[in-house]
Amino acid sequence: MGVTHAARSRSRHQAFRSIRRQLLQDQHLLLRQAASWAPPATESELPADVLDIATCDRDLALDDLMRQRAYLRLQQVNRALSRIDQASYGICHLCRADIPLPRLRAQPDATLCLECKTECEHRALLRTGA
Repeated sequence: MGVTHAARSRSRHQAFRSIRRQLLQDQHLLLRQAASWAPPATESELPADVLDIATCDRDLALDDLMRQRAYLRLQQVNRALSRIDQASYGICHLCRADIPLPRLRAQPDATLCLECKTECEHRALLRTGA
């Protein structure tokens, strides 16, 4: 006999608790990382040599990119935690089907089931002509 709806629901609920713990750990790590970043150098702290200035500019651009990515990741984590708290977590935003647990474990902030995600990516490829 198959797994009952109640047992499947209990299993998803337990998995969501585990995923929530992981998301909270990710959130904590991202916040600690953001707090550790030093403010950009002032003009008086910049090097005088042209090559050093170029290296400094590259480093600043890389730091800025890392900050942007961390901020975007933090937003994704916060939205996933909010969906868990509102009991809308794990439901595809397009087809409203349950997102499979393996997908949620691999990508806890997923908002689309694999079929809808694949379809969205396919449409994006068609739009770009790739």
